[in-house]
This record gives sequence, C-alpha cells and structure tokens, in this order.
Amino acid sequence: MTAADLIDTLPAAWYADPAVFQDERRRIFARHWHLLGRGSQLAEAGDYITGEVAGLPVFAVVGRDGVLRAFHNVCRHRAGPLFTDDSGRCQALRCRYHGWIYGFDGALRSAPGFPDADALDKASFGLFPVRVASWQDLVFVCLDDDAPELDTWMGAVTELAAPFPAMGDFVFHGEKTYEGACDWKAYGDNSCEGYHLPFVHGDLAKAVTSCDIRTYEDGGFVGFHVGYAGGVREAQGLWIYKFPAILLHFGVRSINVEQVEATAPGRIRIRSLYWVPEGESAFGDAYRADSDLVIGEDMGVCERVQANLEAGLYKGGKLSPEKEPGTVFFQRLVRDALALPPVSLDKQP
Repeated sequence: MTAADLIDTLPAAWYADPAVFQDERRRIFARHWHLLGRGSQLAEAGDYITGEVAGLPVFAVVGRDGVLRAFHNVCRHRAGPLFTDDSGRCQALRCRYHGWIYGFDGALRSAPGFPDADALDKASFGLFPVRVASWQDLVFVCLDDDAPELDTWMGAVTELAAPFPAMGDFVFHGEKTYEGACDWKAYGDNSCEGYHLPFVHGDLAKAVTSCDIRTYEDGGFVGFHVGYAGGVREAQGLWIYKFPAILLHFGVRSINVEQVEATAPGRIRIRSLYWVPEGESAFGDAYRADSDLVIGEDMGVCERVQANLEAGLYKGGKLSPEKEPGTVFFQRLVRDALALPPVSLDKQP
C-alpha cells in the first residue's frame, strides 16, 4: 500500500454542522427504510406503534380489515399529535389537541365544531400516508414514495441471515434505549470496521476467533462474518451495518437489532432489541449485559471522537482500504447520498 491508496475521510465539520444535518434528513434518512417497531406489537385492530423518521413523527396502526398502515403523526387541523406515547391499542385515531377523528385508513371522520356543509371537505383532509412494510418481526417505514420496496432495500441481508434462526424461532427479550453525544456518522464509522476491536473491546476481542469483513453493494451494507471462542456468543455469527444506520447481529442463540436515530447534529439515540430462545431468560440476560458493555464501549470512544471533531483542530484524516474497508464503503455511501436531490415531502392523501 502506498500513500496514493489512502482515502480522505469525511470533513470533520460534517459531523456537527446543522446545515449538513438537515441535508442528511432529507437526502439520506427520508430516502431509506427505518425501523419503527415489532410486528408482534401489532396483533389486533387498533394496535399502534410510534416513532420518528428524519425528524418527523410517524405511527403505524392495524385497521379493522387487518391491514397495517402508517401515517405522519400530524393532525390536518393545526398539526396536533394523534399519539404521544410509544405504543398501545386505540378505538379510533383522535387528535390530542382538538379531537379531530380519523379512521384507521387515515380518512377524516369527524371535525368537532366544524360545519357539516361544504365549508370543510373531509375527503381533502385525511392523514398524510407513509409507506410501511415488514421483514421477520421488524416493521419499517419509509418517507420516500420512490424508494425501492423493503425486500429490495434489504438486498443480500436476507440471504446472509437465512442460515441463522429467525426472530420467529425465538422470543423477544426486551429493548433498551441509549442516548449519545456523538454524530450518527461517527457511530457508523466505528461500527463498520474491526480495526478498533482489540483497543476498545477487550472482552469481545478475546471471544472473536475470526472476522471476515466484506462490503455488499446489493443492499448497501458491511457484513462481518465472525467466529467465536464461546461464552454468550457461540460458534458462528453475522454482524451487519446496513446503511444508513441499522445494525443487525445474528447468532445461533440470539438476535440483536439496533436502530441508530440521528436526533441532532452530534447526537444520537440507539434502540437496541433482543431475541433469544424460549425458556432461556438467564442466557438472554447475560447476552443483553454483554451487548450493553459493547455498546457502552463504542459510545464512549465515539463521544470522545466527536468532542475532538467539534474542537476545531482536526479537519480530516486518512482511511486505510486494508484496515478499514467498511468505513471507506460507509463514507462513500454518505458522500453519494448527499449528492442526490432531497426527498420531496410535499404530499397529499
């Protein structure tokens, strides 16, 4: 390898610039599928889950016809919310501000206090729809009407995950949320390489006996094909960082999925979900504790990196295609995505 083979990193300013962050919301996060919740939370009519995509609140709800639909969590009257909690079951979609009522299909049914005559055309005031689709027990939403279908967006992820147990083979073992003072790209840079493993993750490095890192154009992700020495991580494992910001970890006895949410420039929230075999709650607790340690170690180093990026001295560095192929790939996807036009959110039902 020569100096000419090294690749420039993203500019340090991109990790804290509010203008870049707003571009990322419309050019990256609005264009991709985003994990909203679990399909097992949506068993009956009126069951709903809520979340946020690219700074916009959304929800998915099961209709009386059994169809799952998603909408922006915004009343068409004066932008009040229909839901203020994370999940539950409802009898109708009622705005929490002035009581406007919508059907589970998003159509406006009632506008209390408004005349029933032609002053308000209810057909023109339905909720703004959002695309929704599922893979295994995961429910995804997408703001871009022109984005690929979920199966296409997942690409080779489904094929690589097929040899491992599916979520339906396990039971859900809880969720934990983390808040971090680092940019989503700093966390992505870190998650796409194994270069830091022996320096940041002492216990994990001892457990990993082999690690083959590959980049996949089909689906836009970095795959880690891992062998383990034992402990809570047994035999073979598959780690995936799926652009822009979801991590999937498959093992013979466990599944962990992390959705990284960019909440502000230099700030993230991580939702980490777990599945383990039925009747193995003790193992599940141990697996979650191990995962909690690794996430904490990653967050700790990323927060220190973020502080240095924001301090102003460091402007940019170099990446090694040999040691950091996944980060090279990830940063290329960031650059390519920011060169695209923003997703139009000017939609009508």
